[in-house]
Amino acid sequence: MARKLYGEITYDARRSLWVLRDLPPHVAMRLKQIFTKLSPTETNPFRITDTDTNAADIQWFMERYPLKISLSDKRRLNRDARRFYQHQVEAERILMPDAAPTERPGLKPGQALRRYQKQAIDLAEKMKSLIILDDVGLGKTYEGLGLALMDNALPLVIVCQPHLQTQWREKAEKFIDLTVHAPQGNTPYSLPASDIYIFKYTQLAGWIDTLCAGWVRAIAFDEIQELRHGDTTGKGAAAEKICQAVRNAEGYMVGLTATLIYNYGVEAFNIVNMLRPGVLGSRDQFMREYCDMTSGKGIVKDPSALGSFLQEALMVLRRTKSDVGQEAKQEAPYLHWVNPNERAVTEAEELAASLAITTLTGSFQEAGMASREFDMRMREMTGIAKAHEAAAFTRMLVESGQPVVLFGWHREVYEIWNRELADLKPAMYTGSETTTQKEQSKKAFIDGETDILIMSLRSGAGTDGIQYRSSTLVYGELDFSPLVHKQCGGRLDRDGQPDPVYAYYVVTNFGSDPVLIDILGLKQSQSDGIHDPGVTTEREQSDPDRIKRMARAYLESKGIEIPQEKDHQDTEETPTEDQLALI
Repeated sequence: MARKLYGEITYDARRSLWVLRDLPPHVAMRLKQIFTKLSPTETNPFRITDTDTNAADIQWFMERYPLKISLSDKRRLNRDARRFYQHQVEAERILMPDAAPTERPGLKPGQALRRYQKQAIDLAEKMKSLIILDDVGLGKTYEGLGLALMDNALPLVIVCQPHLQTQWREKAEKFIDLTVHAPQGNTPYSLPASDIYIFKYTQLAGWIDTLCAGWVRAIAFDEIQELRHGDTTGKGAAAEKICQAVRNAEGYMVGLTATLIYNYGVEAFNIVNMLRPGVLGSRDQFMREYCDMTSGKGIVKDPSALGSFLQEALMVLRRTKSDVGQEAKQEAPYLHWVNPNERAVTEAEELAASLAITTLTGSFQEAGMASREFDMRMREMTGIAKAHEAAAFTRMLVESGQPVVLFGWHREVYEIWNRELADLKPAMYTGSETTTQKEQSKKAFIDGETDILIMSLRSGAGTDGIQYRSSTLVYGELDFSPLVHKQCGGRLDRDGQPDPVYAYYVVTNFGSDPVLIDILGLKQSQSDGIHDPGVTTEREQSDPDRIKRMARAYLESKGIEIPQEKDHQDTEETPTEDQLALI
């Protein structure tokens, strides 16, 4: 007996979509409840992106509501759904505790991949695109190099942050029995024959034509959070085109990071969509399905749901140190409260108060400009106000026999630290030094020529080696993203660290610190759910409008009456990179 049909489904090959039409109202309602990427107001016909995950869901939906479908389209739907289930089974087999990972020849004598690293490479080979989201310090560099041992994966291109190109080249030359070349400059030249090419993110735009010529068989993006703004940046636009070229050549694309997002969960869409377009639908569909649409800032409503979906779709592979039998060395953070030196910022306070008032009461354009400058001024003032105390605290640690990595952000703060600690000859690893100077500073610290390494909060992600010299870090200034702090801690809490890692936060009740300490809870909750879905976090979400909160708190602390605010509902938060460029 033929079952009742509730409409028709066809495949749109040109746009890679499944199109469902002529659904009765109650079936259409059920479809939108299941495929929440669809707008609640959408009507027939309904279009769903062609992915293996969606094929499995459509097949399941058709068990309850059969649809008319051609024989060729049915074969495609069944094939895609079958591939989804096969990948699930194969991934489970690869990641089983007692599974034997593939042994791949090609490493230099005495070198070896750990079992969990071999599993990551096996999964990347199976899926073609993958984000390896392992904890800081688990050896993602070796997993990246190990991709070169897969079948048909050469030449392999590795993309890294500028300060890490030398480190990647040195590790590759010691680890893997393949030829390595690190291109120099942004002007293309005839590349020498090599198995592995190590590019900087800053070189992608200049070398885009070369990298899109079809010869790249695999590409690995180290610290892939560099692409979190998608194609709105030059390096992001170039990376997207390069990924398309690698995909056309049926190659491999892998992201390596411990911190997929720095701020809000929408950054995950930009990264995922670059490696595997469509898995999260379009940007509008992603925002509708996963994000709180009232804020316009890409805040994910249920980070655990997004995280578990990405893991089920085998888009993300995530292992913690405990998962692989390692013990985290980092102790609970210690907040060292200090009294601010408000006299050091007296001249700036009048301007700060004026900017705070404009932030709350100005026109749309005035408030936007004032809020950005107020944000920058407040964080700079806070850093200066506690700089002497941070230096004194660092000196105490050093003179007790502990080499220290001291993190900050503003040049004016660095100048104070260098004056106060001049006799200890701190080495500098910030945004002002060249790559060569950074390497010299790192070497001086590792070799014991100095006991203090001053690092920028956003310089040195992935830096290796300093864990052998120090297990003590001091945050003299705070970043507005908690995962920046995690990256900083990971420079000491990584493979090879023999001692517990102690993190000290020098904080004050003045300026931006009270608000930043609070607001970081929201951003951390976004990353916690996406990285580790289902794991309960003790952090609470708070108001994401941190600059206005900072303005209100500052005016209140100075006894200035808080004026009635203007409501700018369409105001968008300035992207992180834009804020940093203005400092």
